[in-house]
Amino acid sequence: MDAGQSLTESTRYQEALDYLFQRINYERTTDIPYRSRSFKLDRMQALMDALGNPERKVKVIHVAGTKGKGSTSAFLANVLWKAGYQVGKFTSPHLERLEERFWLSGESCSADDIVWLVNRLVPIIKQMDEASGPEDRLTFFELTTAMGFLLFAERNVDFAVLEVGLGGRLDSTNVCHPLLCVITSISRDHMALLGDTLAQIAGEKAGIIKPGVPVVSGVEAIEARQVIADVARSHQARLWQLGEDFSSRPTDRAWKESSAGALFQQTFHFCWKENEPRAYAIGIKGQHQVANAGLAIACIELLRQMGFDISEDALREGLATTALPARIECVCDRPTIIVDAAHNDASAAALVSVLEEHFPGRRRQLVFASSGDKDHAAVLQHLLGVFDEVWLTKYSFSPRATDPAYLLSLAEKLELEKLPKLHTADDAKVAFHEAIESSGSNDVLVVTGSFFIAAEFKRFWREQQAGQASSISSAAR
Repeated sequence: MDAGQSLTESTRYQEALDYLFQRINYERTTDIPYRSRSFKLDRMQALMDALGNPERKVKVIHVAGTKGKGSTSAFLANVLWKAGYQVGKFTSPHLERLEERFWLSGESCSADDIVWLVNRLVPIIKQMDEASGPEDRLTFFELTTAMGFLLFAERNVDFAVLEVGLGGRLDSTNVCHPLLCVITSISRDHMALLGDTLAQIAGEKAGIIKPGVPVVSGVEAIEARQVIADVARSHQARLWQLGEDFSSRPTDRAWKESSAGALFQQTFHFCWKENEPRAYAIGIKGQHQVANAGLAIACIELLRQMGFDISEDALREGLATTALPARIECVCDRPTIIVDAAHNDASAAALVSVLEEHFPGRRRQLVFASSGDKDHAAVLQHLLGVFDEVWLTKYSFSPRATDPAYLLSLAEKLELEKLPKLHTADDAKVAFHEAIESSGSNDVLVVTGSFFIAAEFKRFWREQQAGQASSISSAAR
């Protein structure tokens, strides 16, 4: 129970969570029938109609992409907030608490908000359930998306930044009527659901494009970029493409580091159309974040053209103060412990790039766990070659977790110059303990593979720190 929360309030909150999590939740299942009747917008639209169409009462910036959509959404929301606007941001999944999905001008919504939102939905859910079969009932993600729309409309936000959950075309967020559409990147992920080729995946992401609505794209692959351009053209939607209409590139010696080695700032140049480049700084790690920040700035430029007042000071402050958990997040300096949610080959490559550039010559340990629908071999191919010792494990609270023994069998088949020392652990806490004990003060320990393992480690680490503080306090007495 949270401090200041009564037993009755805590009970109501838990009941609200239980009600939501008993719905079908494709974030925590291995069976995701994306192309079946389980994913369709008419059910979500019916829910919106029954709620009075809150999705039409907010100015939406809709963000899709294989990777980078969470970072781009965070940059955008923070800049708009620093510019003096009331801003809502809906993201998924959450790391530790459901409230993290609903960001309101600098902080997550409250437990009371969750209770109010669920109570608002319950009567409508009952009506829709009674009118449908068991296989056609509203899902967890549809309900949380509706909660986001309701909350943002109720708080009368000036902007709502919505991150797509899966794909785009059939995602429940796609009932919105956006002011801007953003497609951050396209790489191979969820291939069993979205398609085997980058062009097919791009077609699903491009499903968020609406007639006449400007599109900002950070897509790099030529075949995917062509699909985005074709769809935008067919909808008479002006496309602004990274690398063509604007650029975002790291400056020389872009990184600054603390004396303890924790990365904390990188600078880059952004150039809009034919204008002179402007220098900015961000505190999120990884050169790939320069592109994400550039997409956010491009959106700000378009909003300025629409008449919204967003000063350069607000833009700079918003970028510099944006923070994201589990995106190459340093939680400890000695040893350096990094928590990251890299779950596909592109994000794994970005993580490796940071390690190689900024931690050369240091011994490295890895704790890795992943979900069943991922291309594990591609991710491990990137990661294993740069670590000295690896623990393959699984997170504890979802059936989507991949068996560590299976990960080991894949790892042993990879063609690497040198295979690291490999361990398996069915219990993630065992892997955490062993990896920490194996790490010297100058080593780098990375926990990655999914949001689920990142969340599990962050809880574990917080408990460890609290236990140490308690031991010190007892000794002092």
